[in-house]
Amino acid sequence: MDVILVPGLWLDASSWDGVATRLRAAGHDAHALTLRGLDSRTADRQGSMLADHVAEITAAIDRCRGPVVLVGHAESCGLVHAAVNRRPDRVARAIHVGGLPSADGAYVLSGFTLDARGTTTMTAGYRAVDATLAALHKRTQSNASHVLDQVQKLTDPRRLAVPVTLVATEFTADDIRRWMAAGIDPARELPHLAKLTIVDLPAGRWPQIECPDELSRILLEAIPAQTGADTPSTGRTPAIEPVVADS
Repeated sequence: MDVILVPGLWLDASSWDGVATRLRAAGHDAHALTLRGLDSRTADRQGSMLADHVAEITAAIDRCRGPVVLVGHAESCGLVHAAVNRRPDRVARAIHVGGLPSADGAYVLSGFTLDARGTTTMTAGYRAVDATLAALHKRTQSNASHVLDQVQKLTDPRRLAVPVTLVATEFTADDIRRWMAAGIDPARELPHLAKLTIVDLPAGRWPQIECPDELSRILLEAIPAQTGADTPSTGRTPAIEPVVADS
């Protein structure tokens, strides 16, 4: 299976080296990306737009012959979700590591709880009472002004049928369920997904670097079998029951 690995902001393709090596050893073709302007903090990002980064991910999908698995990390989860929206028929599963897929009309970084102004689109009030959101906000201050953070535009409802795995790292599965129940922006897209699995992986901000063995194991369990099945090949029971997408 072709697995496309998209790092979070300020990271390049090399951040996935440990995971990519393990995926290849298991027989998959791993393709780690370095998005334009994200090879370093000092790289020229002038003129970089959300559509540019989504186009890079989409082009990576198009270079693969068959179905792909898209893996996004942290702030790039919104970019991955936008690419799923563009190629829903090509993505066998989307996996979001330490971030969430931002919904239509939200700022992309709100998928990781931040928008371009350094506040959350619908969660500013919740940060006062939710320590998890407040901690995430503090950790991502350095990324809040990134130029690519524009409003997400999702138009293809077929994106909701693509199976999704969330790997909760700096937050927990219970946090995600609480955000879903509250209908707040980091989790606003999630109740509409047809197949959603949540896996806890207590880790820091860069799990692909900090615990590549454990993250690779989770990815390998989530990657569909080559037959095209959309359930994890190990048969692990999903952590959350599937929710039927709205018609």
